[in-house]
Amino acid sequence: MSTSEEDTARFLDAWMQVRQIVQASNFNRFQRAGLSATQFMTLNVVPTDGMTLSELARKLNLSAATLNETVNSLVERGLVIRSPDFTDARKIIITATEQGKAMQNATSDEFHASMAGLLARMSKTRREGLLSGLEQMVKLSQLSQDDPGTIRRDGAVPQEKRSSPRSRQR
Repeated sequence: MSTSEEDTARFLDAWMQVRQIVQASNFNRFQRAGLSATQFMTLNVVPTDGMTLSELARKLNLSAATLNETVNSLVERGLVIRSPDFTDARKIIITATEQGKAMQNATSDEFHASMAGLLARMSKTRREGLLSGLEQMVKLSQLSQDDPGTIRRDGAVPQEKRSSPRSRQR
């Protein structure tokens, strides 16, 4: 196995473990909030000024149909609202309600505190190396738009490049 292949394997192994840490942390928060994972993710990516369903779907890498059901459930719970776009009557903007913003802030603060605790336990040199390396990966992926296997600038993975079997069925 080449050094590059070993590095890739080490990265993917570590990445999967970090994902599990983040998912476990998120699971506890969205479970306490009484939300599904998709509801929780959706609520937490809605910006203050709102966004359209299609923008939200691209950001979350979900189909608009799946996301529409999720947004409907968040509307029913009073966590988001749908409003007409003042600049384009054909568009509907999804924004968090005051209750939704309060939930966003509470879960965000808790998550940041959890991650800050982990980062604080790392040496400054390792922490800086980790963050610099991840930031560099993001920059490099954004520069290589000619490669069809890369992530797009908006953060979405092209439909044909999704990795889960469920994603490929959509």
